[in-house]
Amino acid sequence: MNLDLPLRALDNAHRRAVLTAMRDPSKNFVPIDGVDPLEHGVCVAQISEFLGVNQSTASTYMRLLFDADLVSTERVGRYTRYKRNEQTIAAVAAAIANQL
Repeated sequence: MNLDLPLRALDNAHRRAVLTAMRDPSKNFVPIDGVDPLEHGVCVAQISEFLGVNQSTASTYMRLLFDADLVSTERVGRYTRYKRNEQTIAAVAAAIANQL
């Protein structure tokens, strides 16, 4: 596995914080439009509020995580929702353990 892109995406405290918070999205993110964050994921507005950054910055963070396949997306209503990609996260962790 090529770790360059995932490691680049994880080389930021805010992006790591989002991935950690997304383990339990119901606890860490305020629901928007009554959509369950556990079932459908969280949107950039929720992530922006959680991190205390503007939505443009949050969107850039999520794009990097998405490009590294650490999160997946689902369109729900007018929002793109993000969820952790547990399979890729586990593969990255295993690759790090094997290569170092």
